[in-house]
Amino acid sequence: MADRACPDIEHYRLYVDNRLVGVVTVGGPAASPESMIDEAARHCAWLAERGSQNAWRAPGLALPFRYGTNGTAWHFLNVLDAETLTGETAPAAPPGGAASRRVYAPARPCTVTRWMREAERDTTTPTFRARLRKLRSVPRPRRDLYPAQDRSIKGLENSFAQGNDRALIQMATGSGKTYTAVQASHRLLKYAKAHRVLFLVDRNNLGMQAHDEYHDFQPRGSELPLDQEFPLRLLTRGGIPDSDKIVVTTIQRLWCMLSGQPVPDAEDNDRRWDDPEFRGQNASRQPKVQYNPDLPPEFFDVIVIDECHRSIYNTWRPVVEYFDAHLIGLTATPILPTFAFFDRNLVSEYTYQEAVADKVNVDFDVYRIRTRITEQGATVPGQTIVVDDDGVIVEQTNTVLAKIDRVTRAKHYEELTDDDTYGSKELNRRVENPHQIRTVLESFRDRLFTEIFPPVPAPLTGEPRARTQVPKTLIFAQDDIHADAVVETVRSVFGGAGNRFCVKITSKGDSPEADLKAFRNQSEVRIAVTVDMIATGTDVPALECLLFLRDVQSWSYFEQMKGRGARTITPAKLRQVTEDAVSKDRFVIVDAVGVTEHERVDASPLIRDTDSPVPSLERLLRVCGEGRALGRDDAATLAGRLSRLGQRLGPDALKAIEQHTGERRLTDIVAGLVHAVDPGGKAEVRTTPSEAEERQADGTVGTDPIAEAVRPLAESEELRRALLEAARRSWLLIDHISEDRLEAAYGVTDEDRAAATVTSWRKFMSEHEADIAALQLAFESNTPPREVLAQLRGLIDKVRETDPRWTEETLWKAYRDLDIAREGRRRGAGWPELISVLRYEMGLDGEAFRPYGSTVERRLDGWLARQEQAGVTFDPRQREWLELIARVVASRATVDINALDVGECQHVGGGRNGFFRAFADSGWEPEVLVNELDKELGA
Repeated sequence: MADRACPDIEHYRLYVDNRLVGVVTVGGPAASPESMIDEAARHCAWLAERGSQNAWRAPGLALPFRYGTNGTAWHFLNVLDAETLTGETAPAAPPGGAASRRVYAPARPCTVTRWMREAERDTTTPTFRARLRKLRSVPRPRRDLYPAQDRSIKGLENSFAQGNDRALIQMATGSGKTYTAVQASHRLLKYAKAHRVLFLVDRNNLGMQAHDEYHDFQPRGSELPLDQEFPLRLLTRGGIPDSDKIVVTTIQRLWCMLSGQPVPDAEDNDRRWDDPEFRGQNASRQPKVQYNPDLPPEFFDVIVIDECHRSIYNTWRPVVEYFDAHLIGLTATPILPTFAFFDRNLVSEYTYQEAVADKVNVDFDVYRIRTRITEQGATVPGQTIVVDDDGVIVEQTNTVLAKIDRVTRAKHYEELTDDDTYGSKELNRRVENPHQIRTVLESFRDRLFTEIFPPVPAPLTGEPRARTQVPKTLIFAQDDIHADAVVETVRSVFGGAGNRFCVKITSKGDSPEADLKAFRNQSEVRIAVTVDMIATGTDVPALECLLFLRDVQSWSYFEQMKGRGARTITPAKLRQVTEDAVSKDRFVIVDAVGVTEHERVDASPLIRDTDSPVPSLERLLRVCGEGRALGRDDAATLAGRLSRLGQRLGPDALKAIEQHTGERRLTDIVAGLVHAVDPGGKAEVRTTPSEAEERQADGTVGTDPIAEAVRPLAESEELRRALLEAARRSWLLIDHISEDRLEAAYGVTDEDRAAATVTSWRKFMSEHEADIAALQLAFESNTPPREVLAQLRGLIDKVRETDPRWTEETLWKAYRDLDIAREGRRRGAGWPELISVLRYEMGLDGEAFRPYGSTVERRLDGWLARQEQAGVTFDPRQREWLELIARVVASRATVDINALDVGECQHVGGGRNGFFRAFADSGWEPEVLVNELDKELGA
């Protein structure tokens, strides 16, 4: 019915089982769906006043289920989230009542029927969101959890109770993120009565790991395993029966189900999602999700997103936002977009350093291998010259090199006419040098049992005992072709070990899942070579060595790769697969490419989501040729694909392409695209495909930097054809002529790593002089400690944008390892230690490094001296309290009255009441004295 007060608004009544349960209010195309919720509320109040017939709730009570829409977007409000069924506000309800939220589409009638049954069954907490507010009061099984896991579940439940729909849990790799999610899922299902939980992964092997974790979980106090109490399904084919309560699947499969794409019967971990037969020959842009009646938006109450630092962007984001569900992100390495997606709601943080200190993870050492070609590249001579003993040229021929077709693996031969020089960055991208691979692996073999894993004392005799069995080792290769070459060379270098000694585990392997299982559990397989498949998330606890034959620019990706070695394992289980191992108290990163030495960035690659259904080069060039506009992500992907293609091409192939680029080089076109996507590095252009097409339609396309950047591609069919041909026939050149040699091999000490950290930290300080100067002024001008700490937090935010590895703890540890800071704990540092570092670098305490605790002691002595000059004295009990407060400041950089009720102040001094008694006759107001000490001693 139309609203008489506002003719542009129409109200529709919702009936379920012939009972009136709610209202849908529809406004015009420009109307705000959220404002339509307000109109729905007014209409529901009007209906309640009239005492509508067949209303589900008692006469006079407002209808609970309300939708507002403008025909495109929908908002939903369930007033039962904040009310009991009798219409009273629930005691634990959020202030202001229930909040509306955006939904993809209205719930099905059968879902509303279920909601009604649940509300009638429990009138005090009638909805899932209402029950979430009581969940935190249910005792947690702390004996089954590490403290970090318990904190994560507590933070998650507190966040949900406060009405947040998204929560991020950061836990170090190997510290039990999945187990934490399993425990949280059980509590959500059992005590909050969640209808269904989805555990979402982006790799099939991660899904199997998560399924096993759920399957093996036995809740404390329950007679049934979790999967018998709440049916569990690993979704690999078909649909989801309503009886399933825990579903584990990949986001790729879910995307297929929501986008109208064919759902494959079996998944390949690294499937090329942009294959034409999968995506459709005529796809012009990324397919969007669409309503699926078998998988409606309300199908899941909770979605746990594993490895969420990489699986929630671009194409995948609409998949998770399709569902009206609470989202839980799990990651060891959140990047800035991750924080943004989860509304910066980090409910728990557990760093790798903390995990090592708690013995949840093991620490690592670095061993560096340097070779001439790895560092400098090489030059292949264009001609081979043979001379006799007298130096007379006997023969002079053009050099012939083999080259491999990257697609078919067919080998061809090419005659050089000029010298071919390649740099270290082209190694294993454009040129493969078998002798370079052999030199690195022989150096690794020769030093494995002497320097990398030196002899250790035998358990009984204490005599040094050298190991003889190769520790479980994972080698990271550049790509699948490089992995094949590495496997072949490993088997040759470790001669006589057999093919099962070293296996390739990539998506293109014959049996990657079986090989991964064998690598994890069998003694026979000692070395695995991978590209990306085992780079993140995969557990192989017996791993003791990671060998990097590829560089990695992304900080978060490197941390994930490094985490493969951080898992702990009992000595008995380790010896089941590595017979002569004693225990795993560390792992070793063997760095053959400098991956541990350079600064990495916290950024996305040009090709967005390389394992997602990104558009192919053919499709992107076709869009350019048809005159249609590219969105920002597509333009970035095109830049990345052209850049990688250019790196793989030889000089002749590149010359053939650049015949069609006018005066431009291919690198100029790539640079133009990059700048158009992110001018000045500030991402000013945010053009979607639809926005760009609108510009084109109204004649303003020329003002679009992306349109200008793709103009060379749009105007030249010959250029597009040449690029596609080059992409199809890209070659890898095999340099079998240039000999490599070992330049150096050595272990990297803590001091080496600390020196690199301090150097880069000082560079950061010099590049942010304004921030440092403002902080120095705050230190020197006796600014209140809380204001100083606020400035410090702002500085640390900038620090972590530059390098997320820089924490108060890592910086302090570096100064301790270099013996600059000679006092205090090496781990577990916080604000006071960071203040000590900053004051030292600013020269505020003279040339010597002064621990923050001694600075506080000096300040206390000065304050006491001034009080004595003023005729104020303190008795022994009062002096004891002043020293207690000074210790609080030394550990927290500030103090307030509430700090007197915790820790040593509570146990030794008797808390706030003890402080008040001690100073009752002193003439000091207690809170005034605490504030005075905070100002004089803090920050």
